[in-house]
Amino acid sequence: MKPRKALLQALKIAVSVGLIAFLLYKLSPADLLSNLRNLSVAPLVAATAVFFASVVLGAWQWHRLLGAGGIALPFGKTFRVYFVGLFFNNFLPAGVGGDVMKIYDVTKFGNDPYQVFATTMLDRLVGIAGLCVLALAASVALASGPGLDHLWLYALVFAGCMAPILALVLNRRLSRTVRRLFGRITLWGLGGRFDALFRRLGEYRRVRALLAGLTGLAVAVQFLRVVTHVLVARALGIDVTPLAFAQFFVFVPLLGLLMVLPISINGLGVREGAGILLFTQIGFSSEQALLMELITYAIMVVVSLLGGVYFFQRNLGRPAATEREKASEHV
Repeated sequence: MKPRKALLQALKIAVSVGLIAFLLYKLSPADLLSNLRNLSVAPLVAATAVFFASVVLGAWQWHRLLGAGGIALPFGKTFRVYFVGLFFNNFLPAGVGGDVMKIYDVTKFGNDPYQVFATTMLDRLVGIAGLCVLALAASVALASGPGLDHLWLYALVFAGCMAPILALVLNRRLSRTVRRLFGRITLWGLGGRFDALFRRLGEYRRVRALLAGLTGLAVAVQFLRVVTHVLVARALGIDVTPLAFAQFFVFVPLLGLLMVLPISINGLGVREGAGILLFTQIGFSSEQALLMELITYAIMVVVSLLGGVYFFQRNLGRPAATEREKASEHV
């Protein structure tokens, strides 16, 4: 690893460790332990199942985008590659490690790396758009009731994130402008690479109906991930009222957007600190908010272990397969 990159990763680790240590220092150890002792197992199992279902739907979303881009893989293969990517996202310091693995794995089958990269990037954008659609709908619903402090600001954040994504993907003129701007970069041939990437992204405008449908699917994925948080809250013995349930659909997407920022390791520390600031507004204790975020993250890690199984099975199986190929050559 280059010194600059190593320094950046060290800074991210320091941010995560520092924030978690600060939060634990400020909170009550007795209250944390009390909440953990009363943890209910059944809602945790349900939360794990719901999150697993959201990942399966996420894999199907990526699979459909690959197919629309001319990359034909059986869903079983896409499923395994997607889970391997999830595993690397959770166990590599760099948050994009999973996407790199997914692109590498699909490219190995002879597919155009720019096409795979563009598809994986679009998959991320569709996911963010679905998250913002869900959160905006919840914001509109809450606006007619007791509401939330700063609800208008949250809605503005969601609209501000979604609008440029939709415009860049769907608007031909804007896409061409962006391509020309990035195409002028001469350093390391990046201009030509950006041009190739945006050209392939632009090809998806011919399947706008599919993109709309997949945005709806992304809304379902994000809905299940909000429900995962709700079930973890129930496991901690928190009474989630109908109003609080609706408020989850604003707060959890906000945390999801914060996790995109590359300032810590997989959002650790940042997510928990922001979770405390948000959920204490609706009656959670700081200890409950912290534990809810940490346990939800633990569920994500546990589910992603299936990707680790696929990865190690694949790599452990290679030597045996190679020996069989060599033996067959001598027959």
